[in-house]
Amino acid sequence: MNEIQLGNLIKSKRLERNLTMDNLASEAGVSRQTIGAIEKGQGNCSISTLLKIMNILDISISINDEDKHLKRERASRINSIKDKKINRFVIMCVEQYALSVNKPSSDIYKKMNKHGIINELEDDYEYLHGMSTIYLNDYIDSLLSRSRA
Repeated sequence: MNEIQLGNLIKSKRLERNLTMDNLASEAGVSRQTIGAIEKGQGNCSISTLLKIMNILDISISINDEDKHLKRERASRINSIKDKKINRFVIMCVEQYALSVNKPSSDIYKKMNKHGIINELEDDYEYLHGMSTIYLNDYIDSLLSRSRA
């Protein structure tokens, strides 16, 4: 998929959800101009911004590794009773960590849930949201290491 196709997909999903560019930009923490450029296939944005936008719009991605052909699937909604922002944050953490260790997000979610890490991410949301992907991945690594000990 190239930038123009991705931009068209993002625009169509945004319109399906009756979101304006301003609404999506506000929720994703970017400018309206950034959303417009992405939708036109002209925007250069960070992977974390793109993942935020895709999470907001419930867009799934598949990444084919030449050796393993791993399919990335969106984690299911964690807990519909919890705040949507916390759900999105946990999903983003699972997805980004899965990408960093090159494993399917469904396997990572199961492992994190088994060791109570999903609950810790939800509980620590106020402290963790807005942190860099590297910091979050290191934090998850430390929680997984602690659970193995």
